[in-house]
Amino acid sequence: MGRKIAVALLGIAVLSLSCSRNFLPAQQAAASSDAALAAAPGDPADPADYQQLGGLETRFEALATKLSPSVVAVSASSQSFDSDDLLRVEEMNPQKLDSLLDRTTRMVGTGLIVDADGYILTNEHVVADSQNVWVTTDDGKVYPALVVGTDPRADLAVLKIPGSHFQPVRFTTDALKRGQWAIAVGNPYGLATAGGQCISIGVISALDRSLPKLSKKENRLYSGLIQTTTQINPGNSGGPLFDINGRVIGINAAVILPEKKTNGIGFAIPITEQLIASIENLKQGREIVYGYLGVTVSTPTSRERRDAGADPDIGVRVESVDKGSPAFGVIEAEDFLVKINNQNVLESDQFVRLVGAATVERATEVLVYRKGQPKTLSISLARRQAVASGVTRQSRRIRWEGLLLGTTPQNWRQDSKASKAERGLVVLAVSETSRYIKQGVHEGDIITAIAGKALADVIDLQQVLNDLPPTQRELKLISRKSAVASAHD
Repeated sequence: MGRKIAVALLGIAVLSLSCSRNFLPAQQAAASSDAALAAAPGDPADPADYQQLGGLETRFEALATKLSPSVVAVSASSQSFDSDDLLRVEEMNPQKLDSLLDRTTRMVGTGLIVDADGYILTNEHVVADSQNVWVTTDDGKVYPALVVGTDPRADLAVLKIPGSHFQPVRFTTDALKRGQWAIAVGNPYGLATAGGQCISIGVISALDRSLPKLSKKENRLYSGLIQTTTQINPGNSGGPLFDINGRVIGINAAVILPEKKTNGIGFAIPITEQLIASIENLKQGREIVYGYLGVTVSTPTSRERRDAGADPDIGVRVESVDKGSPAFGVIEAEDFLVKINNQNVLESDQFVRLVGAATVERATEVLVYRKGQPKTLSISLARRQAVASGVTRQSRRIRWEGLLLGTTPQNWRQDSKASKAERGLVVLAVSETSRYIKQGVHEGDIITAIAGKALADVIDLQQVLNDLPPTQRELKLISRKSAVASAHD
């Protein structure tokens, strides 16, 4: 186990030598030193205190048992594997997975089941550079996973594993308070890749935290975060932060690297209605679009707001306007921007979130104070261009037996002899060593069915490969060189 952890954290250990106080994704952070428990001296406690502690202990035990089946350990490989048995649950176990990943660079993280049909939420940075992904459930079963949707800016990704009747988590958007219990369940340092999720307990330390240095470095948006004393270590990335009632209040995402004997400080992305909506969009493979206005702002003082004619509690000051942006020629430097689509702008971080959440489909109404006078502006926002493209339904991929397959594009033009009504998975690449070359499969072919089961998406193929042994499969494909052809596995 020590060797496995060293591989996963090799780059992290080197990084921690020179970045002892930097913010890093929890997936890449350094470990805190071992904590020691010491008995507190003093008078014997009141028996009632022991009863209360015993009741709390029982509560935590019950939560660990109840919540762990909804949490998975995520293992991502930087090397591509496409062997048929690696895509079948009955052919995999933790020992085989460990042996496989010992041959490549791995990333470890945590995920939470958000749908009984096998959809799992995790951090995008856990699977961003992966070629293959597997998850291990609390009972030690290993499942191949597909990345079906990602939002790099929000650091969210949704995976899909074959099967159904999984136990999903419950979300809550209730208001959070400092001091309330916070419980993390997950896979620190990859220790749960063989099953048995780890639990840690703390409290919410603070709310609405921002990590601007990390946001800039990773080109993501880490703001409005939950700060917690709950132990969040490398491998906890993407895992759930629960409340005392077993509801998810956040997605663990980052830590401050520890110094000397101090523990790291953990941060989680809070659950909001917008995040829940994003999860559903990612499940469906829809692109998450962020609005772009093109201004740099700062948070002024109350006096500066009053002097500008605005309410002393709201508004941000425009410092600069990007040339060629939607705001160029409409908003001016020194404007005090106080509302976006009738929502009060409180400070600069919240302003960024409001702009990102605004639609690009129709004009956005912006209220500014210019030279002491209110002015309502109508601006059509642009789409924010991301450095890393998110995975959508059209860019989902699966590797199998030397084939790289993806969803057939909507504008795909098939050969005239082929039925335009038939759709399936397009062959994007064929390895020279693939046995399907001999069976006439070429780049550009479309696999429409296997064993009579139609394929509309890579998720369909994942399920078929898991359910049917190789001897029962028959490929039906539309060849780019001929009409409909058949190939037996």
